[in-house]
Amino acid sequence: MHHRARTAATGTCALMLPLVLALTACSVDDSTVGSSSDSGKPKPSASVAVALAPPDAALRARVPKQYAGKDVVMGVSEYAPYITFGSGGGITGLVPDLNKQLSSMLGIRITLRKTTFDSTIPGIKSGRIDLSSPVGDFVERQTEVDMTDFAQSNVTVMVAAQASFRPKTGTDLCGRKVGVEKGAGTQNVVAALTQRCEKAGKSAVNDQVFTDLPAAALALQSGRIDAVAAPSAANTAASESSGGRFKTVEIKDMLDLPAATAIYGIVSKKDSGLAPVLADALRKLHDEGTYQKLFDKWDLPLSTVDKAKIQVNGSKQSQTA
Repeated sequence: MHHRARTAATGTCALMLPLVLALTACSVDDSTVGSSSDSGKPKPSASVAVALAPPDAALRARVPKQYAGKDVVMGVSEYAPYITFGSGGGITGLVPDLNKQLSSMLGIRITLRKTTFDSTIPGIKSGRIDLSSPVGDFVERQTEVDMTDFAQSNVTVMVAAQASFRPKTGTDLCGRKVGVEKGAGTQNVVAALTQRCEKAGKSAVNDQVFTDLPAAALALQSGRIDAVAAPSAANTAASESSGGRFKTVEIKDMLDLPAATAIYGIVSKKDSGLAPVLADALRKLHDEGTYQKLFDKWDLPLSTVDKAKIQVNGSKQSQTA
């Protein structure tokens, strides 16, 4: 999947909300936001302060020369609560907060630049951007870029709350119009589901590809599609901020499909030497408790990974098998 998550969209998508998915870039995320048992939980708040990690001389000495003391550009697309674009131009979420910690530790200035998810890897390879996150770590991607793993995710399905359609199994989506983000791993999930539908003698999933998840959510709101397939963090964030328009469900028998679950990473140029430095910095944040505090702040407690899983190209998962 694309494999990420988003918050309510603003500006042209302000009517609704945030969204998600794409391990596709990313994959899916295991946020608990939006579940019936969490209805009374406080929502993520940018007002929660997490102290900055101090400079780390040892790590700074290992930052490759092409990045040391310079502006490092991270390409991001809306994927709440990892990345949320504000109407005033500000960008908030787990990733911006994590970048502040890394910048402080490593002595680099990470600048965020809006981009589309499908342009992430081409942008890294061409040098137009230096980093991107969150992106699903799949073995196919590891041949082109380096992935510094730091989170995990699962695919979910978002539907209109007032509609009668309530899928309980993956094959309930057969023949339905399902929105996915262009370039996200979710496209592989839906493709695999179509094969399952055809084996069962049912119609293929009518996948509708959108440039981003807010656009897919708008299509769902207007009734042009029946559902949106995306990571749980993004879909639940969109549902929570939709004023009751959407409902997110997890379909258990879809989780064994290719790319339905994923490890999220920070993407950097292949063999540039930056990925292992990022991994060590993240492991230190994990040891000191800052990592957990940031995920708790953005209500992503189930998206955390054990310290041992914070690795470079650590996933053995394929997007297609």
